[in-house]
Order: sequence, then C-alpha cells, then structure tokens
Amino acid sequence: MIKPIFLLITLIITVLIVVLAFILVIKYTKLTIKYQKLYKYLYNYLNLIVSARYGNLNSKCDMGVDALTVQLSKNTNALLESIIDRDKMINEYIEKQKQTQNLKQDFVSSLAHDLKVPIIAQDNTYDLFLNGNFGKITEDQRNAIKNLKVSNNDLKNLVVNLLDAHKIDTQEIDFNPEKINITNLILEITEQNRSILKVKNKEIIFNKTENIFIKADAFLIKRAIVNLISNAIFYGKNSKNIYIDIEIKPSFTIISITDEGDGIKDDEINKLFQKYYSSSKKYSNIGVGLGLYIANKIADRHKGKLVAENTKDKGAKFSLYLPN
Repeated sequence: MIKPIFLLITLIITVLIVVLAFILVIKYTKLTIKYQKLYKYLYNYLNLIVSARYGNLNSKCDMGVDALTVQLSKNTNALLESIIDRDKMINEYIEKQKQTQNLKQDFVSSLAHDLKVPIIAQDNTYDLFLNGNFGKITEDQRNAIKNLKVSNNDLKNLVVNLLDAHKIDTQEIDFNPEKINITNLILEITEQNRSILKVKNKEIIFNKTENIFIKADAFLIKRAIVNLISNAIFYGKNSKNIYIDIEIKPSFTIISITDEGDGIKDDEINKLFQKYYSSSKKYSNIGVGLGLYIANKIADRHKGKLVAENTKDKGAKFSLYLPN
C-alpha cells in the first residue's frame, strides 16, 4: 500500500514542477519580449532627444509599450511641436526686425548721400573765401571761416562714416588690395589734415623717412587711419601731439596712433568697436563711435585686427595690425 501512494505523490509533484516550470517559461518569455520592446523604445527615444538637440525637431517619438511610456511619448511630441512653433515665431520676429533695420539703414544711407553733396559744396565755398575769390577778408573773418570749415569737416566725416558703415554692413564696399607705400599714404593724410590740426592746436608727429610697403586696399586703410586720427583729436583733448608709428613684425605691419590724453576707461575698452558706441554721451559725437567701428571692420576685412590700449603715460593707443 505504501508503494502506490509514494508513486502517486511523486507523480503529482512532478506534474506540479512541470506546470510551474511552464508557467515560469511563459512569464519569462513575456518579460523578455516586454524588455526588448522597452529597450528598443528607450534606444529610439534617446536617439530622438540627441537629434532634437542638434536641431532636428521634425521627428516624432514612437508610442510607448505601457501606460507610462505612452504618456511620455505624448508629452515629448507635444514639447517638440511647441518648440517648433516658438522657433517659427522667433524667426518671424527676427525677419521683421531685419526688415525694419534694413529700412533704417537705407533711410540713413539715402539721407547721408543727399547731405554729402551740399556739404562738399559748402566746403569749397569756404576755400573760395579763404583764397580771396570774393575779395579781401579781415583776419577775424579768416579765423571765423576756418572754424566754420573745421565744423563742416566734422559734419562731412560723420556723413562719410554713415555711408561707409552702411556699405560695410551690406557688404557693398569694394576691396582692392595692392602694394601700397604706407609711409607716403600717412604723409598724405597728415598734409590733408594740417589746417584742421592747426585750428585744433594739435600736431601729428610721424618720423618715418624710409618707404614701407604693404599689401592693402589704399582707400580703406586711409579711411581707417583718418578715423583713428579723428578719434585722437576728439578724445585727446588735453593732448597737443598725436604720434603715428610703424613697426614691422614677422607676421604683421603695425600702424599705431597714440595721443597724450586721459586714456580709455577699463570698462569701455571692450565696447569701443561697437556700432554707434561712444564714451561721450553727447549726440553730437555719434560720428566718433562710427569711426572706430569702421576702422575695426576695415582691419577685419584685411584679416588683421585693431587693438585699443592705454599707454604708461595714460594716453590712448590704437594699433592697426595688417598682415605682411
């Protein structure tokens, strides 16, 4: 009697083990399939996030494998759509701002162009008076006309700077590099500004005698140097002398314009080359802010640089680096 019962119990236990093993195999298989789906989902999700990080916002997240990942997919897709909408709004705003800025620049450029002709005509008229074409003038009248000529020259520089800034920003300015004699160019600039310097009670000191040649656009380099001299005249109010030096290095030819004024404030050095920036708050000095902006752009156009610094004597020094 004991043997059959033992066999029955053994059979029952074996059947239970087999059933339990079968159940475990089924559950393991289901878990494995679910894990594989979840792994694939997470892998695709990470790829989507990386792609979105680099600007691809048009991809969509696959639906999840359970309630939690389904909700995650919906929220992610909604977030991507929201980013696309915001990006579109920002681009539309930027485009409108560009159009507005272009209208402003075109207006300023047209106005400056229209002003340039009468200013030049007025300057020529002053010369006729000074040369005696309209009869003899007294010394007081001569001094008054010279002062008017200086003011007119400041106005002319402002108009020219406005036109140059517009051309640089719209890339309409020509660039014609050639071999030029920079020594002669500086002497020419000095001579052309002699009358202005005399009225301002200032003097340019340039002691170079040997001819130094560089490859550059003569018109643009002349404009940059004139602007730097104008800057030295205006800001070096306590300075009588303006020094121009040329230094030849292995990679660069450096043209430096130095004054003996009060120098540059530390918090302004990094702002000097911004468009329309001027440390002076007076509206009449807006042209100076454009002058440094243009000079810096001209340096960039030549693949050089413009560096501003204070000298040990507290004056300001602007160095134009031009590649050899």
